[in-house]
Amino acid sequence: ELALAYSKERKAFGKEIHKHQAISFKLADMATQIEAARLLCLKAAALKDAGENYDLASSMAKLYASDVAMKQTVEAVQIHGGYGFVKEYHVERLMRDAKITQIYEGTSEVQKIVISRAVLAD
Repeated sequence: ELALAYSKERKAFGKEIHKHQAISFKLADMATQIEAARLLCLKAAALKDAGENYDLASSMAKLYASDVAMKQTVEAVQIHGGYGFVKEYHVERLMRDAKITQIYEGTSEVQKIVISRAVLAD
């Protein structure tokens, strides 16, 4: 959201940067991956709410969502350019915060172990 808003404000070469194909493609990829992560989380929550086994779904959601969070915050910093590292722009903090999601509550490697065991068991 911050990258999207910034891309509508910042101008380069006479137009807002979101109008440059490289930035618009980044924004499209970001939106798609964020929505996919959101849907994986919703699936895991729905399985839990239904009283079904949600181990695989929750591990997939955790792995994918944390990786997407890290990737998208790095992209947001890129879109902000040099301002991406300035504390007045919140994206630098989001990037630091995103990294911890790949570590706590089971590292990405632990999630991959859970996922691989589940798919190999079928």
